[in-house]
Amino acid sequence: MLFDSIGIILYQKNAAHLFSDFIRDLFGDGGIAIISLGSEDMERLERVSTTFNLDFDDAYQYVIAEKFGLVLVSFDTDFDRTDRKRIIPADIL
Repeated sequence: MLFDSIGIILYQKNAAHLFSDFIRDLFGDGGIAIISLGSEDMERLERVSTTFNLDFDDAYQYVIAEKFGLVLVSFDTDFDRTDRKRIIPADIL
């Protein structure tokens, strides 16, 4: 998970307080939630990656959107190869 990677790097640099600040800034108002896939979703992740020629990160986001009925909001044109497509951030304003 991305947040884990950020935490690992900041802790290695003796900057744990920055990670706490980052999480507080990001989630402080309760408007954002972390959702993830379980082990039961990994076969779907592999199929999506192969079918649409997506890297791991993009396939993960695709399967998250599919599983939870979310819209993909991204500047990444790789999602245009999928059946879910995407919208850009300006489209939601």
